[in-house]
Amino acid sequence: MQGTVIYAPATFEERGVAVSFTTPLLSQTRVRVDERRRLEVLIPSFSEGKGIYVVPWKVVPEMVAMTVHDRYLHEQIVRLGVCSPQEIRGAQLRAARSGLAGPEGAKAARATLAEDQKYRALTNVLLIVEVLRAAGLESADLVRSGLDSREMEALTRSYLTRAAASFAIDPAQLYERIATLAEVVWPIGLVTAPEPGRLRRRLRGLADFRDELNQWADGHPCDAAPVARFCASVATHTLGKGEELLADFDRRARAIGTMIRDWAGQSAIFREDSEKLTWLADGWDFILGAWAEAQGRDDLQEQAMTVNEIFRILPLLPTGETARDQHAEARSVMAQHRRSVRAYEDWRTGVLDTEAVHRIEAIKAKAA
Repeated sequence: MQGTVIYAPATFEERGVAVSFTTPLLSQTRVRVDERRRLEVLIPSFSEGKGIYVVPWKVVPEMVAMTVHDRYLHEQIVRLGVCSPQEIRGAQLRAARSGLAGPEGAKAARATLAEDQKYRALTNVLLIVEVLRAAGLESADLVRSGLDSREMEALTRSYLTRAAASFAIDPAQLYERIATLAEVVWPIGLVTAPEPGRLRRRLRGLADFRDELNQWADGHPCDAAPVARFCASVATHTLGKGEELLADFDRRARAIGTMIRDWAGQSAIFREDSEKLTWLADGWDFILGAWAEAQGRDDLQEQAMTVNEIFRILPLLPTGETARDQHAEARSVMAQHRRSVRAYEDWRTGVLDTEAVHRIEAIKAKAA
């Protein structure tokens, strides 16, 4: 184990990806790749709230009494060998689907994976329609009901062959570019989609979370109220960055014909917007789920405890992504409201608290 270090990452990659472990000590800790391309996990230090422990990924099972689910998830991430929010999310869903985090978690994971698959397919169809429109082709037949899969495939291929000619590229290149775009787009979704994509929904959830937390702080002038306001402020700033990225993403998506023609110049920027939105939203699923669960209990003490749990796992923006020093602000909140924040430490102990594990599993299932 490396020593405790002050944690103020400059990039999203340095911040790492939040992992939905069910072991309380590890819940929502972050994993990242070190300079030697090895995985390491970042565990908050409870020495007066200063810094984090940086632990080699492979030794985590030796130092923490992990649940069976977490050991399985740990193995899944080791096999991945990569560390991005999208890949880690996939590993988490596969681990939850196994049932090791409880039947509700398995049911939620299966539903989420099925929803993902449907949304991927929908995004691909919508992209084809947008590409054909950009090529000046009428594509109403493609969304017409009553065609079997073979008829639809033949009709789509015919249209795309004509579209490829208008773009002066080979049909195979056009198919490949649309498939690539579908993987970039589906987590966010197109504006034309009947339902918003996952990351669009997450941004909307951030707005609701911000408003609810500010209202809670106004209505409950307790020790946790200033902590809640800080958490709401971070959500506000994250939402602002997300809306900027989303506006650029949508602008580029609307100009899909230009992107198909200038693939080398446009597609990389488009992918960068998508990836940054994924990084920006990382870790918020669990937070929104935890707050929704706390509000459902209607218990002021439990809600205050949840506010402090949220504070400790809050996805602060990296220093390279904002002019504000949120890490300095967080240290100030910690110093001024230590009595409130320290209550959270009892929840994150090395002892495997079965009740805490079940609560984390319940939040994880709702956040899938």
